[in-house]
Amino acid sequence: MVKHEIIPDGEELSVRIYDAPASGWRMLFVQKDGAIARYTHKDQALTGMGIYDCSDKTALCDAEIEVYLASARTGRPLGECGLSSVVRFGEPDHHVYATFTLSEDFIRRSSLMIIGYKDEEPFYSAGWEITH
Repeated sequence: MVKHEIIPDGEELSVRIYDAPASGWRMLFVQKDGAIARYTHKDQALTGMGIYDCSDKTALCDAEIEVYLASARTGRPLGECGLSSVVRFGEPDHHVYATFTLSEDFIRRSSLMIIGYKDEEPFYSAGWEITH
């Protein structure tokens, strides 16, 4: 299982997964009543981490590394090279969302289910249109 932390924060739990580039953490969320939210029960958080851990993230991690490399090559801040994004994993009874930093082009053309945030406005990957 991936290295993780579950940190109580009031009635919610902050779930952090240690697998982002540059020795970083990414956040894990769950879908509740159609909204992306933090976990409220530790057993559900552990189930979510299992879903995330077993998911194929190769293309996502490669795309995220490219954003980091672009930042390093150009000297531009990471936020200018990539966008904050959440990627959906799992099954209808337990959708898990994990944070990634991805390029706008990757998000727009991806068949995965990704929500990117540009100027704080969400936009959806091609994967959302394919499944609906």
